Formats: sequence, C-alpha cells, structure tokens
Amino acid sequence: MTNSNAPELNTALLIDGENISSTWAGRTITASAALGGLLVKRAYGNATKIKGWDEAPGIRLVHTGAGKNSADIALAIDAVDLSYSGRVQSFILVSSDGDFSHLATFLRERGHRVLGIGEDKAPLAFRKSCTDWQTLEARPQDLHQKILAELRKQKGGILINKVSPTLRVSLGVTLSDLEEKSWRKYFEKRSDSFVISGEAQQTRITAR
Repeated sequence: MTNSNAPELNTALLIDGENISSTWAGRTITASAALGGLLVKRAYGNATKIKGWDEAPGIRLVHTGAGKNSADIALAIDAVDLSYSGRVQSFILVSSDGDFSHLATFLRERGHRVLGIGEDKAPLAFRKSCTDWQTLEARPQDLHQKILAELRKQKGGILINKVSPTLRVSLGVTLSDLEEKSWRKYFEKRSDSFVISGEAQQTRITAR
C-alpha cells in the first residue's frame, strides 16, 4: 500500500565532499527535508582524501579520483543530467565554493528551486545565485572539543606543521574556521588543553 502522506521524491542533494566536512552530514539532511523527499543523495570527491562521507547514512559517495576540480565537474554534470531527466524539481547544493554560482544560476533558469548550504566563508555571489541559502555554523566550543579529541589520538603529540593537513583530512577543519590567524595562536590561547614544546619546525603540540 502506498503511503499518501509520504513526501514526493523530487529533490537532489549534491555535496561537494572535498569542500564540506562529513561532520555536517546530519545537518544537511535535516535542512533538505524542507524541500521534499530526497530522490538523490550524493557526495563527490576523492575517496582516499575525504573521511566520513562513505559512512554517512543514505548518502552515496561518488569517487571522482585525484584530478583537479574533478569533484566539481562530476557534481555539475550530474546536476545538469538530473535537470534534463525531468525527475527532479529542487536541488540542494552543499559547498562553500563560489564556482558553483554558475551551476545554481543555470538550474534556476531551468525553473528549479535551488537551496545552497555552506559555511560562512561562502562568497556572496554563490549565495545570491541560489533561491535560498543556509549557513553551516559550528559553535566554537564544539569545534574546540573535536580538535582536542582528534589530537589526543596523536600519541606523543604532533609537529605543528602536521596539524593543518591532519585536521583537514580528519575533520575538514582549516584555519579559516577559526578566529585565530595561526595554529600556534590557537594552541597558545588554550594552554589548559594543549602543551607546546620545541621551537620553529620542531614545535610539538600535545593534547592534555
């Protein structure tokens, strides 16, 4: 028996997995519910570089290899294909990359509603290209706890020049997500949670 109250599956959720951390998976699904049932839920990126999207419930990870901009291109191709298929009425583009403003504009010209979801750093041009926009915002304390938990996994600490690539891969966190202008300033401000030892390139960060 068909459930007459079930939402019509006419929305595509397309995620730039190399730009948005999988920690936002739940938030994107929740935001998507307002547009109707999700026919397509895909995240795009190099599966060897992005963590968590392959485990996000209901989201299919599309492995796009290591080519430059390959994730962006694959996402855009799928969006155009879905538009012409006639099966999708609304699109949700999840990224903070301003290059997707062109795709959002194209989809709107085709008569689709486009919800953009991204971080606060997303360019204004991309936001205005979408029908609606939602900003992903992490509370500073939540972000700090995630960083602390991740660095506690580094037995014996981690060299400061390894912090950025480690947290980018594991959490999708970069300096642009922080108020501080450098990782050193971030750790110095939180001396109750981290110990800084050594100098220059041999500076080592240890989580308490």
